[in-house]
Amino acid sequence: MFTASPPLEFGTIPRPAFGRDAQHLPPHATPLKAKAEAKYRRAAKTAAELLPELPERGEVVHALMTGSYDLCQVITTTVPRLPSLRHLRIATLCYSKRNVVELCGLLDIRKGMALTLLVSAFHREHNKELHEWATGELTAFPNVKLAAARTHCKVVCFDIAKDDAMVFEGSANLRSNRNREQLSVFRDIKLHDWHCSWIDEMVSQDDG
Repeated sequence: MFTASPPLEFGTIPRPAFGRDAQHLPPHATPLKAKAEAKYRRAAKTAAELLPELPERGEVVHALMTGSYDLCQVITTTVPRLPSLRHLRIATLCYSKRNVVELCGLLDIRKGMALTLLVSAFHREHNKELHEWATGELTAFPNVKLAAARTHCKVVCFDIAKDDAMVFEGSANLRSNRNREQLSVFRDIKLHDWHCSWIDEMVSQDDG
């Protein structure tokens, strides 16, 4: 659990395709891509094991991320365990292209789920090509908002039902790194609504 894996080479991993796009993929991956994909799948399995049980209402779970996977992988393994999830809000300093691919995968599967992604203005301004591409990919789905602001917050809000919600608070950004990161998981609708209020306000103020 506490053994850090070497950094992943995201550039070698092809974007998964859905629907009609899948027919344009080559029939077999190259050995390098296959090895990178296998490594990424192992990291995803470790991420899934971080939260063997989600907190019940009013409970809090504290966890330590080991640096062998990223926060987005924790999110993508949590969402399937919340079949009634209505809205996913994410505040992060930065993200990677792979993260965007994973979020698109969630949106492709979870029809009707809303997504709000708030990132730092610093990330947008220093990764303009990536941010423009991400905007095109994500906003192609209905009920998606992508915005940038002067923020350093790392929060994930899961709007599960009218009277049920969950929050991730921690030090990790969406994308991977080799650092230890703390993560606290709250099943607390009041905390969820409080975070959602400032996230939505900052998103509404984004001037692009």
